[in-house]
Amino acid sequence: MNSWHIFVARLIGAIGSWVDASNLRNRVYLLEDQRVLLKTALEDVVRMDRDGKIAKYAQEALDRAESLRNKL
Repeated sequence: MNSWHIFVARLIGAIGSWVDASNLRNRVYLLEDQRVLLKTALEDVVRMDRDGKIAKYAQEALDRAESLRNKL
């Protein structure tokens, strides 16, 4: 009788882990999509306002993000 309890507990634990991993994977994909969108927006700002102050800040943000990404 005890073996069934252990089996059910492990099965529930495995299912919970699988669901958690799936949720984490979906969040990673969402963050990657947001990163690409923000990078594109900053590149557009730099392109449209080449000599302005905003372009300088946008380029600094792009450079900082790229250096952080390279550290990973």
